[in-house]
Amino acid sequence: MKVLKINTLKGIFLLSFLACFSFSIHSQSNTNSPYTWYGYGQIADQSSAAQRAMGGIGYGLRSSQLINPLNPASFSAVDSLTFMLDFGISGKLGWFEQGTDGAKAQKYNAGLEYVVMQFPLAKGLGLGLGFTPVTFVGYKFGNDSILPSGTTMYNRHTGSGGLSKVYAALSYRITKDFSAGVNIGYMFGDKTRDKSSVPSSNASTNISGDTLQVRALTYELGIQYRFPVNKTTEWIIGAVYTPKTKIGATTMHGEAKYDSNGYITGIPTYSSSNDLVFQFPETYAAGFTYHKLNKLTAGADFQYQRWAAAKFYDETNALNDRMKINAGVEYIPNIMNNKLFNRIRYRAGVYYSNSYVKIEGSGYQDRKYDDFGASLGLGIPMNDRRSFVNLAFQYSMLRPDVSAYIKEQYFKFTISYTYNELWFMKRKLQ
Repeated sequence: MKVLKINTLKGIFLLSFLACFSFSIHSQSNTNSPYTWYGYGQIADQSSAAQRAMGGIGYGLRSSQLINPLNPASFSAVDSLTFMLDFGISGKLGWFEQGTDGAKAQKYNAGLEYVVMQFPLAKGLGLGLGFTPVTFVGYKFGNDSILPSGTTMYNRHTGSGGLSKVYAALSYRITKDFSAGVNIGYMFGDKTRDKSSVPSSNASTNISGDTLQVRALTYELGIQYRFPVNKTTEWIIGAVYTPKTKIGATTMHGEAKYDSNGYITGIPTYSSSNDLVFQFPETYAAGFTYHKLNKLTAGADFQYQRWAAAKFYDETNALNDRMKINAGVEYIPNIMNNKLFNRIRYRAGVYYSNSYVKIEGSGYQDRKYDDFGASLGLGIPMNDRRSFVNLAFQYSMLRPDVSAYIKEQYFKFTISYTYNELWFMKRKLQ
């Protein structure tokens, strides 16, 4: 009789690490974009560092040496004796340029970003667990207005928060070439917006704040099918469907007024409500990869999110439908060579998406921005030739369709460690 056994202490340690990691990620902000004032914030890239270096592809990506959170069907590709863990940190430098007066600024963010793991449950059956960001919120900007009395009102806006997701994904290899999977997640987080208005007369300061708290169960279905060409070459296609999800949301609003000495005047007001409807969109995604064993992987993805049909503050058409296109490649010069540079995985990719939020401003309504990006990266094998240090370098440009709005450019660096060890072993009982 054969028994599948795992190192229990290591498993408990890493599951505890996942829980602590999740709270650390949720408490930080990885953006400084004023456009996160809109919607749920900036949509996060939920792919791993290795995938980001390839433009973020994943729906048709299937590998026993890489954890792919984008398609739950991929988790059945895990080796039968292998436990894998991947966690990443990132740093981002942003350049901001105001289109009207040419004002410029630089901002920097850094922090922990994601942790994912996968391991086999039985032959052809894989389990994935993880914690990933869903959206980021972080901004600080100001605008001044002149009242009819001639007093200048200095308005300052700050925002923070974001949404995160903890998930469990189960994948089964139904046939030699066909796999299916389901991802069930719990999404949570909040978005806080604060505004302070200070008159030039220094008479008083008005402060108001709005908070949106979100809790929701999510799920997505994924499939992958491989078309073998020969013993070393194959095509893989994949698709993921996510239904529209109703969100459990609480909205809160508070206001207070302070005099010139910093004391509250009058009675602060506070209100909260659970009556407004919020939804996350129905999403269709598909992709393919061409894979030549230990030499080349190339692929492309397409994603379409129906944000316009999802309710936001009880209204449809408050957001834009979003489309994203990714393409990427990975090349290994000679995996059997003893020289490290020949065994490194060289990666590159590009992507494009439009904004899901509608930008409003003086004289403009329902405007949008486009997001372009390119990436390079390396997968550096460790001495065991199973674990990797992954580096991803990404450049992206956020370009609004109104020249007067702020243009953003980013350089982002992500580093992750993919830990791959033979924790499972088969023993025979006498």
